[in-house]
Amino acid sequence: MATKSLTELVFLVVLVLVCLILAALAICMGGSPGYTGGAMSAPAPKASAPKASARWSKATAAVRSPHLVVDTLNLAHWYLGQGHRDKGSPVQLTPDAIVGVIDATAPTLKQRHKDRVIYVLKDRESQFDDAEVREKYRLAAERNKVYVSVASRYAEPPAGDSIHAPHGQQAEHSSKGRDDFYMSLLASPARYRCAVLTADKLRDFSSFRATIPPFYVIDYAYWRDSPDYEFVRPSSAAYARIRKPWTVHPSEYFSPSPPSS
Repeated sequence: MATKSLTELVFLVVLVLVCLILAALAICMGGSPGYTGGAMSAPAPKASAPKASARWSKATAAVRSPHLVVDTLNLAHWYLGQGHRDKGSPVQLTPDAIVGVIDATAPTLKQRHKDRVIYVLKDRESQFDDAEVREKYRLAAERNKVYVSVASRYAEPPAGDSIHAPHGQQAEHSSKGRDDFYMSLLASPARYRCAVLTADKLRDFSSFRATIPPFYVIDYAYWRDSPDYEFVRPSSAAYARIRKPWTVHPSEYFSPSPPSS
């Protein structure tokens, strides 16, 4: 009786050991990459990183992005100069004319850019915008469901800036490029990574940070009653990596108006 019990005990121990060995083998084989049963296959290769050629190119940036930044004053000059105005009337960029161009172009731009269409402009160099002008821009944003950002001068620029007084005609022109600088900021990867709609080559971009004094931006959004404000000091180290934006010409969206009879 004792011999039989000992034999049964040994049999059970051996059986348990075999089961444990088989279970361990099954776990090892089942956890191997690419194993589907039977002979083990080689591990699946890792997905390779996309090639540089697969990244956004300047030519396709405007099409791929749901956002678009608009050089509003440049677009207005181009749009009205193409015949989109009363026959014989000169191109005058009054606030009413600017708002008229926003009204005329926003539907077309929003068809291709479903998220943010941001019209950027600057206040007039000859005089500061008053409450009446600002209300027109706010209503244009609300009416067209777009954003209107106005790069505005300080009556007395903040002290402590390291820019140098501009010398020469080119530097003087560059110093007034606050709207161009803000467009570049908005279109950068740090913000919306999109194109700027403009016919301007932005040739003086490299001198913006050295010549443009601090300014502030009044940002009108169609979904809020009150604007947001942003302070911008172009010479700040925070903007050292801003690069010339990708651009797309207005003719990619709009055709010249047929001549009036």
